[in-house]
Amino acid sequence: MLGGKVLSIGRLLAACGIALLELNSPARAQQPRLQIQSFSVGPDTALTYPNNPADPGHLNYLPDEHTTFIPPAPGSSTYLVFGAAQIAGGNFGATVLETTDLKTFDFATGYNHQVLTSPLIIGKCNPTDNTEFDLNYAAPSSVLQDPTLPAGNLIMLYEAENHCPGGVTQGPFYATVGFARSSDNGKTWPAPVTGALGGPSRHPILQTSDPPPTAAHSYLGDAIPTGFIDKNTNGDYYLYVSYGHYSTEAGNPPRIGLARAKLGADPLTFLKWYNGAFSQPGIGGVDSDIVPAVAGGACTGRPQYHPEISYNDDLGLYLLIYWCGSGANGANVTWYYSTATSLDLQDWTAPQMIQNSAVATTTPCTDGTNGQQFDGWYPSSTSPGAAAGHTKLTGYFFSLSGCIPTTPTSVPPDRQFSSRTFTITTQAQVTPTLTSGSLANGATYLAGGLVPGSWAQVKGANLSNVTRIWGDSDFTGLGNKLPTILSGVQVMVNNLPAAVYYVDAGQVSFQVPAGVTGTASVQVIDNGVASNTLTATATSSAPGIFPVIVNGTNYPAGVFPDGTYVGDPKISSAFRNAKPGDAIQLYATGLVPTPAGVLPTAQTVGGVTVTIGSVTVPADFAGLVAVGEFPINFTVPQQFSSLQPGAYPISIQVGGVSSPATINSNPPGPLVLPIQH
Repeated sequence: MLGGKVLSIGRLLAACGIALLELNSPARAQQPRLQIQSFSVGPDTALTYPNNPADPGHLNYLPDEHTTFIPPAPGSSTYLVFGAAQIAGGNFGATVLETTDLKTFDFATGYNHQVLTSPLIIGKCNPTDNTEFDLNYAAPSSVLQDPTLPAGNLIMLYEAENHCPGGVTQGPFYATVGFARSSDNGKTWPAPVTGALGGPSRHPILQTSDPPPTAAHSYLGDAIPTGFIDKNTNGDYYLYVSYGHYSTEAGNPPRIGLARAKLGADPLTFLKWYNGAFSQPGIGGVDSDIVPAVAGGACTGRPQYHPEISYNDDLGLYLLIYWCGSGANGANVTWYYSTATSLDLQDWTAPQMIQNSAVATTTPCTDGTNGQQFDGWYPSSTSPGAAAGHTKLTGYFFSLSGCIPTTPTSVPPDRQFSSRTFTITTQAQVTPTLTSGSLANGATYLAGGLVPGSWAQVKGANLSNVTRIWGDSDFTGLGNKLPTILSGVQVMVNNLPAAVYYVDAGQVSFQVPAGVTGTASVQVIDNGVASNTLTATATSSAPGIFPVIVNGTNYPAGVFPDGTYVGDPKISSAFRNAKPGDAIQLYATGLVPTPAGVLPTAQTVGGVTVTIGSVTVPADFAGLVAVGEFPINFTVPQQFSSLQPGAYPISIQVGGVSSPATINSNPPGPLVLPIQH
């Protein structure tokens, strides 16, 4: 098969700058998503966990950073939980818990109670070397599966603190963001490494432009990180790190910054978001805010703390949660949220308050200790049924409440691991409307021609508030099945749920379910609101070559063995004309019925021919290799050496059925293969 390589139609069209299955128009900018009408939380619920002082191995200070919830594996109901805490009598570090009900937690089976910690406790310095970046504190904020590696390969982002400027201990930290890896699902992590930059497997990745101090200072550095892994439109995975930036600049309260690195071989290269781009180095680069300042608006001029990014599957938006302080030193806690459509663009909306989240900090503490009683630190979200790093319209926030004493005490601070339910409601949906005659074959755009297992499309208005294709997270928990709901959008064909690949306001692309014959009746449902119904003819064969449409010309979606694409080289250097003797791989749909709703197994299709102009040749290979996608390999006949160069109409045939001479592009026209000598 063309040098033993099958290139997906998605890669081909992405390289051409065309949106997959929206083949007759350039890729669109993102459309408006669902709009949040209200975002609220319930009251605190105390949780049960190993904090009994009578137990010599009990936990103090849980949580002392954000908490990570790794969803249960298929067939299990147990969450694996990574938190920051101090084991009684020890240093701060990473503790591993498990829970089945998100209410009762115990130490995780098969794990040490603490799997990573700092060399020294806060209050101690090293008489020989005080430069170590995580000398006095090393505790996790996020633990993430690296999707580029086998399961169990985890990345830890952790709060790394040094409290020994000039060899003298002090309370305020100099913080950096630490990075470590584990290959055994978090059971073991690298040991500390002496030195300001650690070692190859445990080292800082983000550091403020303020250098490590040598004398007493206020709170300083890039602190309290959380991580989120996302796949961009090029198919590359990026690790995003949100964090709080504490500066020496007078009158500059803590603000929220963001950095990212493309996943791959270590060391990863982190760049901070600055001045509209990821442009500053992770170590020593300049920090800037990602939350927009609005004159007179919430959080403007106030300290911002403890950010967390998730992707909300129901909203189709990235969700940033944080809290803004008010009162003396920003002590009072109120949670806020912002949303974004793109982590490449960082287009976060102005802060909006989460209802019922405001808590006044009181002094003294409710237990009589001379200190501050607070609530709501380190908000960490999870939604049952969602993938790691993803949320839904409902779920839980896990956070810290308790007391921080202002004077030393032999009794650990009264801290409590607690949760709050959250609920997001959205604005009323507009009824989706399908356009008459738009129910069509996904390659030819001609009405009808719906073959079980093939791609089809329907057009209209208000079909979705999201513009996207399916992603890895949409397959979570489905096994070999395909997603039938994409950001709340469903397609029903003869009352059968169809796999949904692409949605936007004006078009939905879907796979025709197996067993559909005769007349196909199609309806789109957007977040529970149903459209009108369209009908079209279902058939056993309606072959269509996917087109790549440039400047009004329909080229067949095809690739040469050298990786260049079929088309006029004037388009770009990625395209070239065909020559006699060239091998070409075309991409088509609808040749024959195939299984639907599941990841298919490869199958060959016999009797396929390719016609160029008036010359017909047998295909060298034709078969199903991906969902609804047939590569067709053929060789350009040598007789074109004696024919005039030019653009020749091209079609395919199988079982006596031919792809159409003209497709319903804009304007309608034939697919043409440009040939030169």
